Amino acid sequence: MKRKIWIPVIAALLVITSVKISKAQEKDFGTWLTVNITKDLTKRLELEFEEEVRIVRDFGKISRFGTSAGLSYQLANFLKAAAGYEWLYRHDINDDLWDNRHRVYFQLVAKAKLGRIDVSLKEKFQSTYINEDIKGFDYSPENYLRSRLQVAWDIKGSKMEPYASVEMHNQLNNPDGNSIDDWRYTAGVEFPLAKKLNLDTYLRLDHEQNVKNPVDLYLIGINLKWKL
Repeated sequence: MKRKIWIPVIAALLVITSVKISKAQEKDFGTWLTVNITKDLTKRLELEFEEEVRIVRDFGKISRFGTSAGLSYQLANFLKAAAGYEWLYRHDINDDLWDNRHRVYFQLVAKAKLGRIDVSLKEKFQSTYINEDIKGFDYSPENYLRSRLQVAWDIKGSKMEPYASVEMHNQLNNPDGNSIDDWRYTAGVEFPLAKKLNLDTYLRLDHEQNVKNPVDLYLIGINLKWKL
């Protein structure tokens, strides 16, 4: 049984290593650290709060702080809607420049259960407002549609839930032409630390494309989930 736990993880890693890397692609290593807090307001309505810090440049530089708050509503057993706001404090490491960004998002998550396999599809629209005077950004807001397909395995007799996912970021309003400029391949395991406290740990490849100086970021993610 223990060997089976790693089947989705191994499958995702095979996908990650099979991604074609261009000669110009830079490589980096880092970590994303997150604390997620949720509370049920009613049977269907949930409040969510999240803090995040991202570290890159071979674990040596902070690239972003983030704070978000939102509400989600269970529309049906298989469908949940959510909306929220994010404040981002971004670090341009090359120029050692920090700037504030404001983002609103709306998303739908559909889930299906196939035996002990849970399949989910998330469609998230986000709009990020940027100070165009900083480094001459061409346009604001930046609008994206992010699509994520995830498979998780509910293992009988185990509290660990391994999962694997793939996500793409599709530009919606780039004046120079829209494209998919980021792919994320993830393999992780979530497990309980206490009654209402879970730990989600994962490995991820964040693969940029169709952008200037694209980077392949290999990262370790740690997400502490606390349900009040």
